Amino acid sequence: MRAGVAGMGLSRRALMGRMAVCAVLSGVATAPLAAQTGVAAMSPQVRSTASLLHVAFPHADLDAQFYARVAQDYLSEIDGSPGMAELERGLSLLDGSHIAAFANLPWPIQRSMVAKYDQEPFFKALLMRGAELIYRDKKVWDLVGYEGSSLEYGGYIDRGFDDIDWLPVTGDVN
Repeated sequence: MRAGVAGMGLSRRALMGRMAVCAVLSGVATAPLAAQTGVAAMSPQVRSTASLLHVAFPHADLDAQFYARVAQDYLSEIDGSPGMAELERGLSLLDGSHIAAFANLPWPIQRSMVAKYDQEPFFKALLMRGAELIYRDKKVWDLVGYEGSSLEYGGYIDRGFDDIDWLPVTGDVN
């Protein structure tokens, strides 16, 4: 009978399991959003919602405080509505799935959990409203290169988008 991995009395499977737990626990300390200053003082609901928004709309130049503000705005909007109960159900799925709260998990695990629950009603609602709350912020406009509305300036045609040389000239269709 073999003594196990390197004489420690462990099977390979047990050793790999312990290594996986250590990897997850070390990643908990370096979670991308929850580790930032000021986020730890927020309610668990705001932290989880902000982390979920960060995973859904990742921008390196947006800090934890930005996502937390958007999360707080979203939570204020749905407070007292059926959407709040649905969000709480979804957050309990996320927070109850691992050894730590969703906000404290490493980025790869957060992403895989979002992929697992991305068809849930709570996530679809957060995704739709979260996109609007995030991308209406003028700070984000600069980040993504959006110059704002063009309607008051006569539209996009007269603002540099009239160089459509890849379309055939009118009447020159073969």
